[in-house]
Amino acid sequence: MRSNERSANDVVVLAGEPSGDVHAANLVKALAARIPDLQLSGMGGQLMAEAGVDLIHDIGDISIVGFAGIPRIYPKLRKIKKDLLRRIADHKPKAVIFVDYPGFNLSCARAVRKLPQPPKCIYFITPQVWAWWKGRARIIADVFELALNIFPFEPRIFNELGGNAVFIGNPVAHELRDAPSRESARCSLGLSMSDKVISLLPGSRLKEIDSHVDAMMDALKIIHAQTPGVRFLISEAISLPEGYVASRLKSSGIEIRVVRGDAKQVIRAADAVVVASGTASLETALLGVPMVVLYAGDIFSYTLVRYFLLQVDFISLVNLLSGHEAVPELFQKQVRAQPIADALREVLLNNDVRAGQVRAFERIQNALEGVDPYECAAAHIAAELGVEAQDA
Repeated sequence: MRSNERSANDVVVLAGEPSGDVHAANLVKALAARIPDLQLSGMGGQLMAEAGVDLIHDIGDISIVGFAGIPRIYPKLRKIKKDLLRRIADHKPKAVIFVDYPGFNLSCARAVRKLPQPPKCIYFITPQVWAWWKGRARIIADVFELALNIFPFEPRIFNELGGNAVFIGNPVAHELRDAPSRESARCSLGLSMSDKVISLLPGSRLKEIDSHVDAMMDALKIIHAQTPGVRFLISEAISLPEGYVASRLKSSGIEIRVVRGDAKQVIRAADAVVVASGTASLETALLGVPMVVLYAGDIFSYTLVRYFLLQVDFISLVNLLSGHEAVPELFQKQVRAQPIADALREVLLNNDVRAGQVRAFERIQNALEGVDPYECAAAHIAAELGVEAQDA
């Protein structure tokens, strides 16, 4: 970060986990096309660095799953925050763009606003305040000059509190615009259109795999015995060590194909999906495939979220967006072979259940379709910075 007078060309971008690194990298590419001679620095990962961000701090191993992991990284986050505040105070960027990662970013943004002559604070992908920690909505409305939302109902929440929020489209929906067709996905995977196919998405982190995959495998054994001829696929995220998922399947006793790094294809090829709660459940809905959602984690995180932080009745994005239980959710002790197999058979074989899910997915698809969220966000940011944008 260079020492200079405050300039609209000097922007800090802060992301704290791999998904934020992806979104931030796409955003800064769009922003650089609109703002000449843009100088970018901040915290992130490899994709941000490749997009032209001068990384002051690499996210490395600070991303976690669940609240139980917070104590391990807290001292490191405190040091990072202190260093970022010092640099921002010294070098006076025009703006700081905070990407998702609410625990750290909200704390950091509040501290930034207390600096003498603070830069503009912009939040890209705000936390789901409508689902939990509703008090954060007031903080975001007060602290940020601009909040960029990825669900169409979110701006009203912040604007009613005096904030400045806009819907910019949904990155997940945008990414899936070029997803393969069902026919193409099946052809690529060597499946016929007459096959019954179940796909598993156990998660993108080791802890998620360890929490979900054994119960998933035991459920498939039941399905295999009750419904012979069903074909099975499982997605291995590229964030996992190569071969890790396959190593967990060796004793399953059934044939299941591991597909690495192409979740869209694994979902699209399926008649039904068993998916760990998270973004993958929204991807599955946007691709129109009926599903069962699982969540199993450490008991501390589950208890804290479920009974103290969660302000709605569901954990999966699909049901949160639908406003009702459009898809079955299985939690903690329910993440066992028989409950999964029972829910999965219903989704796989009951046409009324399948049709009901598909109708709910179509409503979600219609709500989230729209413009390129990164280009839209870049346009709003450029306007907030008072920059006359170049042709993007």
